[in-house]
Amino acid sequence: MSLLDQFEVQFNELSNGAIVDGELSELQPVELAGIVNQEISRIQNDLSPSEKVEKISISLSSHDYKRLSKFETLLKDGLEDLLRKSGELKRIDSIAKTKIEIIKDSTLEQGVAKSVPLISFESPLEIFTEEYTEVITQTKTYILDVNGLKKNLVPGTYTLGRGTEVDIQIHDPGISRKHLSITVDEKVIVTDLNSTNGTFLGTERVQELIVEDTITFRVGVTEIKIVSETR
Repeated sequence: MSLLDQFEVQFNELSNGAIVDGELSELQPVELAGIVNQEISRIQNDLSPSEKVEKISISLSSHDYKRLSKFETLLKDGLEDLLRKSGELKRIDSIAKTKIEIIKDSTLEQGVAKSVPLISFESPLEIFTEEYTEVITQTKTYILDVNGLKKNLVPGTYTLGRGTEVDIQIHDPGISRKHLSITVDEKVIVTDLNSTNGTFLGTERVQELIVEDTITFRVGVTEIKIVSETR
């Protein structure tokens, strides 16, 4: 029996089959498990060893959220169990402690759901003082968004490219094997590493970007966003 089948059987038993029936356009719990399973495959292909998945947010339409929210705890526990079992089976350490969040999105149509994982880096810095860390936390934090994968940027320097030796790998033939670096300090500096096809802000090719607020730039056909947040 597959993990998806196990999830469906266990959910139906624990909920006493309360929502097995429904309209064809209504989401069933096993469909949410299928969405999580797709994210697991994407995470397995796209994440580097230095990244961890903090949580996966699943957005539902108002109708489906109202229908399923009464089973929210049961759904979250079952989906998180699916993540842990898949992680053990496929040896994906990055989802060992991943949490599930179920939210309402009134812009979605009935029967439609979307998922967004939140990714964090293990800091490449071995030592940074408590005072310095506190200053960073109290001023600005930065989130990297690449093709819907969101990653918290902690202080350090990361490389991005198509090759396997980089910290952030993107499968885009228009990107060099080692395309650019991202340095995170009190602000973020993006530096093109003499890539073949370049880094673009709008239509302008740039060698370096200093990020103090939210910015979107392009490498190959991939749009990359760095979001600045004050916490």
